[in-house]
Amino acid sequence: MLSKLDQNEHISTIPRLDRDHPMFYWIFKNMDFTQWSSAKCSGVLWLSGPLECNIPQVSSYIVSQEKNAALNTEHFVLYFFCSAATETRSVVANFTHTLLNQIVCSSPMDKRILIIRRFLYSLIEGISNKEASLSRKQRVLNEKGLPDISIQSIILNAPPNELFTALEAVLGDEEQRGLSVIIDGLDKVSYQQSEFIREVRAFVEYLQQRISKIKILLTSRPLAEIKDLFGGLPCIEHDRERKGPSVP
Repeated sequence: MLSKLDQNEHISTIPRLDRDHPMFYWIFKNMDFTQWSSAKCSGVLWLSGPLECNIPQVSSYIVSQEKNAALNTEHFVLYFFCSAATETRSVVANFTHTLLNQIVCSSPMDKRILIIRRFLYSLIEGISNKEASLSRKQRVLNEKGLPDISIQSIILNAPPNELFTALEAVLGDEEQRGLSVIIDGLDKVSYQQSEFIREVRAFVEYLQQRISKIKILLTSRPLAEIKDLFGGLPCIEHDRERKGPSVP
């Protein structure tokens, strides 16, 4: 029922990059990126540059690097390319469902059903609290642990804020695991962009407060409205970046 997107298939369409190519010096030889990518560092970083900077290539490369680093550890990686989102459904639904699917797939088999239930329970609780018309009977879970109301309706039609709250409820129990989150191309969102980015900003702040070992990477073009919403976040903006001492 999830409107999840195959992010790996989308990444496969993005050309591989040469990390040592001069066009990517502004990122890979930047002191802020070096600090962010350090295994001992937890934090958030926003990459901002025009289309010709080919930032999706950078995001794809970083996803690969983070996944390789997470092998044989409890660390896990969540990633979402906004350019892969479909316009037929809310980008919030695409985003939360895709990350939920990644969380489930990266978790032990005996924990997967619990993760799904926690996501559903959060949605049911949030919707039930807001819709007084729901009867007591509709809120009762049947013997299989599933709600009597339509699961499909809950999953596919939940309000954006409830979807993010449900995703946070799932990740709230992952405090002990290290986490990397890469969200690429926030400027590519064409419908309700401001609402989505506000939710992403709140989501980032939640993760920073709840998970001690976390790395978050956000990317977009340097649009004024995104700058306003991301004000205060550590940022590397093309041609305005801080360069380390090793950079000519």
